[in-house]
Order: sequence, then C-alpha cells, then structure tokens
Amino acid sequence: MRARVYFFMLPVVAWAALFSWSQLELEKQESFYERYSLPLMALWLMLCWAGLLPRWMPFRWVEQGIFWGSATLMVLNVYYNLLAIAREGLWGSSVWLAIIFVMAYFVFEPRLAWRVSLGLFLAFLLAGFLALAPQVAQGVKLDGNGLVQLYVSQLSYLVLFRVLVFSKEHGLRAQLEAAHLHHLAHTDPLTGVANRRSILKSLEEALLRHQQTAEPLCLVLLDLDRFKQINDCYGHEVGDRVLVQATRVLQQNLRPGDQLGRWGGEEFMLLLPNTSLAEAEELCARLQPLLAQHDHLPPVSASFGVAAALPGDNPRSLIARADSAMYASKQAGGNQVKVAS
Repeated sequence: MRARVYFFMLPVVAWAALFSWSQLELEKQESFYERYSLPLMALWLMLCWAGLLPRWMPFRWVEQGIFWGSATLMVLNVYYNLLAIAREGLWGSSVWLAIIFVMAYFVFEPRLAWRVSLGLFLAFLLAGFLALAPQVAQGVKLDGNGLVQLYVSQLSYLVLFRVLVFSKEHGLRAQLEAAHLHHLAHTDPLTGVANRRSILKSLEEALLRHQQTAEPLCLVLLDLDRFKQINDCYGHEVGDRVLVQATRVLQQNLRPGDQLGRWGGEEFMLLLPNTSLAEAEELCARLQPLLAQHDHLPPVSASFGVAAALPGDNPRSLIARADSAMYASKQAGGNQVKVAS
C-alpha cells in the first residue's frame, strides 16, 4: 500500500516543487539553497520513484531515501528561512515542515518514529540557533511572534501525532486482547476447533434458520472407538496427537458452511446445514476410512450417530437423537454409521 502511495504521490510532489521553482525570480535569490533546492529535491524524488518501477532496489531503501531526503530539505529550509527572516518573514514552505513527522510514522515503527521525530525537532532548533544567533549578536530586529508560532506549532504537531499513534496502538491492543479472549472462550485449546459452548451456540442459530426457511439440517455426533485404550497403551501425548489428527481429517473433508466442534473428550459434533439425511450418512461413510489412515499413530475408528432436524426440535432434542444413534453404533461394535429414526 505504501509503495502505491509513493508511486502516485512522488511525481505530484516533484511537479509541485518544479512549479514553485519556476515561479521564483532566481536573480533575487541569494543562496544556493534558494536557487536550486527545489529542482534538486524534484530530481531526488524522481530517482526514488524510478527505484519503485522495476523493484531493482529494495523498497526499504527507497522509502528511507524519500524520508531522509525530505528531512534534510526541511532542516535546510528552517536554516535558510531564519537566516533571511528579518527581510522576508516566514516562508510559505514552512507549512510543510510537519509532514516529516507524519512520514516518520509511515517509515519507522512507532517508538523509533517518536525518537526520529524528536531528533528532527532538535535539528530544527539547532538550525534556528545557528541562523539566528549571529543576527541577535548584531542587533537585528527579528519577528519574535513568528518564531514562537513556528516552533510551538511544530512541537504541537510532533506531540499530537505521537498521542494519536499511541491511542491507536492502545485501541488495537485492546481489540487484539478482546479477540484473543473470545478465541479462548470459543475454541478448544488442543484441536483448535469450536468448543462445546461455541458449537452449541451455532446449533441454536442453525435450528432457528431451519425453522424459518425449512432447509434441511443434520447433526452428527461421532466418538473415537476405544480411545481409552490408546491413552492407556501409548500415553496421553499420543492420544492428544490422535485427536489433533482426527480433527484435521474431519476439517479437510467438510464443505464450506459445515461446522466442526469438539463436544468433549474424544467426542466431536458435525453441524451440517442444508444437508439431507442421506447426504449426511454418505459423508460419515466417507470419513470412516479416512480416519483410519494414520501413518505413525495407532489405528483409529469412530462411531457415528446422524440425526435430521424435525419441526419443533430444540438443541437438546436433536442432540439426544444423534447421541442415541451414536450409542447404537457403539453397541454394534464401533466403526458404524447409525441414523436416528
């Protein structure tokens, strides 16, 4: 995004610098800076712009070049303006000084940008001292109000930008923390899928849609067979890996819109909106051999119970029918798909 901004803005700023230069009466300009700083700056910006074209130069270098070139120009602007302030007053270009503080927060991370901005403000103060001290020593009458306005306004911009960025950072941290807490509250920490609370809430919402639209809705409960034996024989660490692998298999074979949640222990819930009973049964039959395909883990199978939502169903009644069907699969020896009547 920054590269695009620079790509379109650099030619505009370079043209503005050349236009301002064309309006000057060069013969009246006393210093080299006043005569040639604007075309040199335009040339520098166009060289940086050329660095963006084929990307033959790292973007970081280009951006640093833009920033430090602009910063140098701003410091020189303060020096030469204050050198001539008794005759010419503050130049109109002084309104551009604060832009360097904005650019700092584009180029650097916030804390470094704050330090760089402070350093540039100190450079403004030093340039002013070097320009004004000889004049004060000679008794030249200076525009004190203009000087105060110049420095206080830049200091105000400097502090304001820092406060704005700090507030933005604080708000972003609060959002990230809230998102993290929401993730912890709704996600199973081991498998990364929805936890019992989250999948139950999704079921309530899906049932409400089902009642409003009459689109089919199926619920599947599946339980990994003989999982306690895996834990007892291989240890809980292997058992955890089995759960993670089973979750991955289930996730990879669901459609967009289907939802997977860990119901508890080795039990999972599949929420299948807009799915008929036959389609849900077919999905479970397809998942059976896939669950058993573990390269370095003990063999795994699962007992499936499938139930379709009926008019007047609530989460408890639908889950009870799917649970009964799953229990029937277990009673039949496991690795079965049973459909609730």
